[in-house]
Amino acid sequence: MWQKATILIASLLFPASLALAQDGEIQTQQVSDNFHVLYGPGGNIGVYTGDDGIIVVDNKFAPLSGQINAAIDQISGDDIKFVINTHWHGDHTGGNENFAADGAVIVAHEYVYRRMSMEVFLPLYNSRTMPSPTGALPTVTFADDISFHSGNETITAIHVPNAHTDTDSIVHFEQANIIQLGDLLWTAGYPRIDVQNGGGSIDGVIDAIELALELADNDTQFISGHGPIPPQGKQVVQNYALMLRTVRNRVASMIEQGMSEMQIINARPTEEFDAVWEGENPYIDADMFTRIVYISLI
Repeated sequence: MWQKATILIASLLFPASLALAQDGEIQTQQVSDNFHVLYGPGGNIGVYTGDDGIIVVDNKFAPLSGQINAAIDQISGDDIKFVINTHWHGDHTGGNENFAADGAVIVAHEYVYRRMSMEVFLPLYNSRTMPSPTGALPTVTFADDISFHSGNETITAIHVPNAHTDTDSIVHFEQANIIQLGDLLWTAGYPRIDVQNGGGSIDGVIDAIELALELADNDTQFISGHGPIPPQGKQVVQNYALMLRTVRNRVASMIEQGMSEMQIINARPTEEFDAVWEGENPYIDADMFTRIVYISLI
């Protein structure tokens, strides 16, 4: 029975009709009349074309800004008014300085400003990020949420604490019925969570996904940080939440039994989910995801 479910979910997550951009190419997918997604190296970009300008969610890496602008120009000739960052990572904020120089206002949670202003070392990933230039920092920040009104559309960015990082926001396009989740949702593999000095936690990711599901109906489209838009999105996100909760609870139970990190990894608490969520060339494989959950819970 689970094998059949795995095949179904995998077909929803990775539709053959969607060829994602490779080798630096930016590709565009139209999601609704006034919403497009740009794929390519780095995090997915949401592009909303409103009556009074364009709102962009995330912006990949700085060297791609020219290609990104060219792709947006093919959608609309209007100016980019706002750029919303879903979180602070450079594959989502790398173009901030370029877009700000062109006149866009950069908007993000206040912790995005803080993280981008400092040196951050994440020992689990052996990753060190240096402070960003002043011109790349958000110029408008918020504590809990912020809303934008464009015609009949309301776009709300909602902070979710201690999830993928401590800087994450859900971006909800209410009339378009689209929720952009940044790296709270990965449809290309197990999620990265910035535990150990990054402010992230498995419990926070679960809470964030449950909030997104509360905002959604059966027709809501979900934009992930990496990977394609899944058809029947709510079903896929519900299965993602189930995977997160199941693995989290299994690892917690093993910790209570006194098992070590390596013993828990060897017990393979993700095993029945690997066919769907590990992918062919995973950035985060099953063992690393188990380790992330373990570190988050100890």
